[in-house]
Amino acid sequence: MSFKDQLAVDAVLTLLNTDEFAEDIVYVPKGAAARSIKAIVDRHRITPDGETDRTLQNQVEIRIANHATYGVEAVNKGGDTVILEDRVGGVEVTYAVVDILGQDEGMWQLLLQK
Repeated sequence: MSFKDQLAVDAVLTLLNTDEFAEDIVYVPKGAAARSIKAIVDRHRITPDGETDRTLQNQVEIRIANHATYGVEAVNKGGDTVILEDRVGGVEVTYAVVDILGQDEGMWQLLLQK
């Protein structure tokens, strides 16, 4: 198994484990059926000036698997949506995928906005 293959496996089995860092979300690709996947959700984004006690309103970052079964293989900015709780134990809110902040063999890092 190559390092890239191992990275993808580790992303799914460790980082995206709901007993560790992840939670369940609903990912809705544009023009396709919604499905439940695991994500690391960061609801407290840091402002551009670096102040950690202030957040950008209505924005959330998520990390999901770059995988056909456990995540998504392609992202449509402005077309895909994500349904997740506005806070842990809170109400479900629909967010639009507005930017791809990062991507590698194992994970996508996406910016969502209400």
